[in-house]
Amino acid sequence: MDNYATAREKERSNAELMGQKRQEKALREFKQVLNDLIFMLQSASEMETVYMYWVNRSREQFVMETKSTVFDNVMFKDRISFENHFLDEFKDLDEPVAIEIGEDIPASSVSHYYNEVPVKYITLLPFVNNGETVAITVLESRDHIFTENKSDVIYSYINALRNVLNTYLEISDLYEQQDEWINYEDCISDLEVRCHRSELIKKLLNTIQSFLYDGGVSFITRGMDDWYNVLNADEAKYAPPIGMKMEERSMAYEAVEQGQSEFAIHFNNNPKRLSPRELNSEGATLAIPLMMKGRRQGVVLVYDKNPLLFKESTKHKLVNLVRIAGLQMLSNNPNLDVDNSVFANQYEAYLPELWERTINSELLRMNPDSDMQKSWFGLVTLSNLPELRTKLRMDQLDQMQKDLITSFNPSQFGYNGILGYNSDYVYSFLIQSKDEDAIKNWSSSVKKKFNGSFELSNGIHIETGIKVGFVRLDSDYSDSYQVLKNAKSALSQALNSNKNEAV
Repeated sequence: MDNYATAREKERSNAELMGQKRQEKALREFKQVLNDLIFMLQSASEMETVYMYWVNRSREQFVMETKSTVFDNVMFKDRISFENHFLDEFKDLDEPVAIEIGEDIPASSVSHYYNEVPVKYITLLPFVNNGETVAITVLESRDHIFTENKSDVIYSYINALRNVLNTYLEISDLYEQQDEWINYEDCISDLEVRCHRSELIKKLLNTIQSFLYDGGVSFITRGMDDWYNVLNADEAKYAPPIGMKMEERSMAYEAVEQGQSEFAIHFNNNPKRLSPRELNSEGATLAIPLMMKGRRQGVVLVYDKNPLLFKESTKHKLVNLVRIAGLQMLSNNPNLDVDNSVFANQYEAYLPELWERTINSELLRMNPDSDMQKSWFGLVTLSNLPELRTKLRMDQLDQMQKDLITSFNPSQFGYNGILGYNSDYVYSFLIQSKDEDAIKNWSSSVKKKFNGSFELSNGIHIETGIKVGFVRLDSDYSDSYQVLKNAKSALSQALNSNKNEAV
């Protein structure tokens, strides 16, 4: 006997199969109606050849739908590029027009006839939908154009074409919506799981990514005393770098300030999604705050180059998915302290569960293109840690850890990057830049801050050095475990030498 889950899955599969079959039946019937319409048009108009092409602007092709002719020497191509068809100069036509072969166009351009061109007159009937010519019906005759006394035939044909097309689109849309809501229910189920909140954020981003065609999803949250982009969906395109800081007058900032979703279509790279330094602000973006008990814990940025993707129903779904993810996190951990950042520890360093997933995501997104961002992961610590731990009280050591996170922050040196907690006094970092020397420049700048006596925010001075070990992310690594293992090895070598180490 099937259990509830199995029975439900079978029911959903059967519904999808029935919907697909109905859609296929609707398409077959639609094409048959068009075929009959063209035949009747040819008969009523007393033309020798009548055919209809769809205008596919995205592929720059005319796509044959159907034809009717009395001639034998006719051969139509199913698809033909704009520049190879005489209809190219008429693809934006919005009213019927008559042309003469030999006068308006050369006979050689009427290429669907072979041996000879038996017609002389052509009438073009455009079909305009939402202000755009989407199809052209062509009537060809030996000895006459489409005369005025046949105009009622034209109007009857155009009206019938419009009615049958609208009916087909409505039926198709109903089936698509049915499938769409079945898939959406699955998306919700994927988020209703018990797991660490960082894993849930990753699931959320990848779920939303499935709604996009040419864009991506990113997550911005608090840490390092500010807000930074900390995670991109595995298949995100045009994503901001990890560690890019959220700036004022950006969409993410407005979503945090208002506690409400912000949507905008970008014109001339404005408004900015996250920062004035970002390179890609095209298409449209939806910024959705992640709320927990009225507290802002993050912002989910959803962006795509096609603004038309963001229908009201789609925006509603995406906002609802983020809301469900927030509720699920609270359900998984009812005692979560939402007054503080839930993705960073008490020292403002991002949690290991988060930065490990960030590394995994960036490995999947890695592109060998030399113009893309380079990524380095490593560990940084103090050179004389045992000595300091014996000199300072526990509260002073805690304050030192907070000050170190502030001092190591890549953004203060002009680089995109995040700092994470690895273990006490040992911090992970991920830096992204197009500059090949970014990691060397950052580590050198950090070391300079500790060349002399370093003053903590509580007034205490410490004498210490900085040790850094790092690796560059590349396709040789399969996951964060391997990356961390090599970074630990590099740090160990650095602690036993007088320089930074890279593996």
